[in-house]
Amino acid sequence: MIEIKRTTDQCVYDEFGFGADCAVMAAKDKDEIFGAGSVSIKDGYAVLEAICVKEEYKMFNMEFAIGKALLNMIDLAGVRYVLSDMTDERLMTALRFKKEYELPGGFDTDKNYSRFLCLDGYFAVHVCE
Repeated sequence: MIEIKRTTDQCVYDEFGFGADCAVMAAKDKDEIFGAGSVSIKDGYAVLEAICVKEEYKMFNMEFAIGKALLNMIDLAGVRYVLSDMTDERLMTALRFKKEYELPGGFDTDKNYSRFLCLDGYFAVHVCE
């Protein structure tokens, strides 16, 4: 069974080229790694750095599952705002990142990012009545 969970396995960091200061989640089945994603938690916001999937597993749309797992981890850490410079238009749209945005008042970043997502209500349950 494929699991997506946080890892500190140096092999994953090395294989996908993630920096040591990132939090990483990997999609694995036993010892086989399918892909991974990294996020940096900053002061008051997070940066979705990268999502990488091995070529032979791209048909499973694992990028989206890894992205949602990373966003859930960020949300559970109490971080509301996520920024990114990832260029995969399809994935960024599926994860609901906005291209055009204004940062909330009093919110400052270390650089300008091309995408923004507010996690307020992102994982809320919607019930049809």
